[in-house]
Amino acid sequence: MKEAVLVQEFDFSKMVMAIQGRAFTTSQKIADYFGKRHDNVLRKIRQVKSECPPEFAALNFEEADFIDKNGEAQPMFKLTKDGYMLVVMGFTGAAATLIKVRYIQAFNWMADQLTRWHEMGEQAQHRHALKVAKSEVKARIGSKMMNARKREKKLLALEFDQILSLTQPKLIFTE
Repeated sequence: MKEAVLVQEFDFSKMVMAIQGRAFTTSQKIADYFGKRHDNVLRKIRQVKSECPPEFAALNFEEADFIDKNGEAQPMFKLTKDGYMLVVMGFTGAAATLIKVRYIQAFNWMADQLTRWHEMGEQAQHRHALKVAKSEVKARIGSKMMNARKREKKLLALEFDQILSLTQPKLIFTE
């Protein structure tokens, strides 16, 4: 028989954040959601990071600082989904499993949001490019029409002068 898992309800979308188009969480959030001390989470991250290939560690664990309640800078880590998964794999218990699932959902949700924002941006850029192209065509047509009008205006003025000369009687003076 499964034991009931009691985990505080929380908005999983707040577990992760977007930074430069990528989804991250922080060591602080991991400590908060798993009910662990932040210094213990930092120790675990450093241990896991030291055991990883350097290129994996560089891509998935970013050292950063945060300002604590006393206004002092404190160390923390920003972790990608892969970095997060590697660190929390060792956390055990039904509650830990449920929180892991919520984090995975949060990362997937943020990835979907980033994809959606990217697609919306591409669509907006496409619509804008079409507007620019239409505007340029109008300008070219307008410019050609203006130049044609200038040429026609001179010819029309000459033509009008000829028409006037036909309608004006010519007076012949003889002396």
